[in-house]
Amino acid sequence: MVERQPKPSGARMSLGARGEHLAAAYLERHGYRVVQRNLRLPPWGEIDLVAERDGVTVLVEVRARRDGDARFGPALASLSTAKQSRMLRAAEAYLAQAGDDRAIRIDLVAVTLDRAGRVTAIDHIENALA
Repeated sequence: MVERQPKPSGARMSLGARGEHLAAAYLERHGYRVVQRNLRLPPWGEIDLVAERDGVTVLVEVRARRDGDARFGPALASLSTAKQSRMLRAAEAYLAQAGDDRAIRIDLVAVTLDRAGRVTAIDHIENALA
């Protein structure tokens, strides 16, 4: 049975979209080429960013949080077991569709913003689901 998540509110969607934009810019500054955004792979959800660097395809999950938002916890700690499972299945679906024979990995980029919306941290975890 596929676990369904509630639809995010408008404010959380805006935070998520901003987090993805900031994560993509961060990756590009660090030598990655972002080739796709918000790749939908039903029924597993979506891959936030698909990037490439040094012959490796990188599937990126972006988590964005505001400092002090205790309802959801810090960005780095927000990757539930259920979400990890969906990410792995989405990665398998991506590989089946793309026919990509290059090396592949799944990374996590956690973006933390202060209450004013300023970036306080961007953490990039390579092989987050290794």
